[in-house]
Amino acid sequence: MKIEKLSIAAFWAAIGLMGLLMAVRLYLIISFAEPLQIITSGDEQASLFSVWKAVNDQAVYTDPTRSPYTMSFFNGLFYYSYGLWTSFWLATLSLSDSWLPTVSRFFSLLGVAAAWLSLTRLLQISGARVCGNTDIISRLMPPACASVLCIGPLMGFWAFTVRPDLWALVFEIIAVLAFVRLYAEKNLTAVLLAVVFLLLGWSFKQASIGVIAGIGLFLLFERQWRLLAIYTVLFIAVWTTIIYLGGELYRHSIFFTQIQLEYSLSHSARVWSNGLSKSLPIVGPLAVVFVVLVKNQTFRTFFLGNWICRFFLINLGTSSLIIFLMTIQNGSAENYLFTPLFLASGLLVCGHAASRSQLSGMSSFNAVLLTTTGVQALLCCLVLAGVIGVLDGTKTHRQWVDTARCINQLPKPIFTEGTYLSLPWMTESAEPFVLSYTYSRARKSGIPHEKDGIGGRINNGEFATLAISRNSPNGGYDGADLLNYTLQPTKCGALSIWSRARP
Repeated sequence: MKIEKLSIAAFWAAIGLMGLLMAVRLYLIISFAEPLQIITSGDEQASLFSVWKAVNDQAVYTDPTRSPYTMSFFNGLFYYSYGLWTSFWLATLSLSDSWLPTVSRFFSLLGVAAAWLSLTRLLQISGARVCGNTDIISRLMPPACASVLCIGPLMGFWAFTVRPDLWALVFEIIAVLAFVRLYAEKNLTAVLLAVVFLLLGWSFKQASIGVIAGIGLFLLFERQWRLLAIYTVLFIAVWTTIIYLGGELYRHSIFFTQIQLEYSLSHSARVWSNGLSKSLPIVGPLAVVFVVLVKNQTFRTFFLGNWICRFFLINLGTSSLIIFLMTIQNGSAENYLFTPLFLASGLLVCGHAASRSQLSGMSSFNAVLLTTTGVQALLCCLVLAGVIGVLDGTKTHRQWVDTARCINQLPKPIFTEGTYLSLPWMTESAEPFVLSYTYSRARKSGIPHEKDGIGGRINNGEFATLAISRNSPNGGYDGADLLNYTLQPTKCGALSIWSRARP
C-alpha cells in the first residue's frame, strides 16, 4: 500500500512537471507582440515554405532540380490542412506572412490536445475490457501514459513544430480506438473506420504505415479472411488512386526518388536510446510485463487469450520493426517513435489489467512505475533548471531578424545562404531559395540542376548580392569561383557580403 501511494505521488509530480515544462516552452516560443522567427525541429523551414505555398495557391510539389530547388517531403493533407488553417487566421486577423510560423504552431498544439484525449480514451477502454478499471492505479494509468507521450520529454518541441507527425499520430490513435471499441460487436464497421482514419493519418505523413501493417497482420493471425481481404483491397484501391492522380512530382516527393538517402545503424541506435530514455514511465513497467509474460504460464495464457492484448502485441511488434528500418535513415529523429510508444502504452495498460486478474497485482510493477515516474520528474526539473536539454528555442530570432533587415537593404536580386533567411517574409528576393537539406547531397552526386544550380547562377552573375558564409574566394561556393563578385568590408550578422563586380 505504501509503494502504491508513493507511485501515485510520483505520478502527480511527473505530470505536473511535464505540464510546467511544456507551458514554459510554449510561453517562450509564442509571442503576440511580434512574429518570432525560430525553428523547433530540423529542416522546419522547408515545411514552413511549403505551407506558405499552399496559403498562396502555389504548387506545393515541385522538381527540386529546377529553380528554386526546393522540395516538399510529406503527404498533401499536411500542407493543405495547415495552409487552410493558416490562411484563415492570417486573413481574419489581417496578419502578414511573417506570422505564418506562429499561427501554424497553434494547429500543432490542437493536435497535441486531440492526441491526449483520444489516447486517454483508448487506454481507458482497453484496460476496462481486459479486467475493469477498479483500482486507483488502473484509473490513473490511461491519463498518465497519454501525458508521458503527449506532453512529456519525448514530445518536447514537436508539440509546437510545423510537421505532419502530430496529426498523423492523432488519426492512428483514433483508428485504433475505433477498432478496439467496435471489433468485438461490429467487426466490419471496426475495419472500415480503421481504414478511413489510417488513410487520413497516411495522408499527413506517408511513413505512417506501422498501424496499417499491424492491423492487417492481426486480421491474418485471427484468420479473419473476409475482413483481411476487404481491408487490403480498400487500401490498395485508395492508395493507387491517390498516387496516380497526384502526378509525377507528387510521386517523386512522397517516395523520395530524387533524394540521395544516407543510412546508419549508429544513428538508429541514438534515436531509439534517446526516445526510450524520454519515455521511462512506459518503457520500464512494460519491461516488467514482458518478463512476467515469459516466466508465468498462468499470466501468459490469460494475456494471449485476450484479443485486445494480442492486438496491441502484434501492432507493437510490427510497428517497431518498421520504425527501426525507417530510423536507419539519417534524417530520422525521436518523432518516429510516437507510434510504437502509443502502442506500447496500450500493451502496458493491458498487461497491468491482466496482472490484477491473474496475479493480484505485481509489487515489482509498482516499484518500477514509482522509479521511472520519479526519474521522469527529475529529468523535467533538470531541463527547467537549464542543466540538460533545451528550454528556450528563441535564441536565433533576434539574430535572424537583424540579419534579414541588413540583407534587405542591399542591391537585389539577393542570394542568402541561410535557408530560414530565404523564406519569402524574411528576405526580399525574386525567388525564395529555401534549399532542402538534400540539395548539397544531390549536387555532390552530380545530379543535373537547372542553370547548374546556385553555383551556375553565381558564375553567370545573376545575383547582385551574395550573403554567404565565405569570407575568401578560395573554394568558391557550390562550384562557383566567385570571380564575378567583390567581398565587402561589412557583414550582415554572421554572413559575408559579396557584391557583383559588373552587371
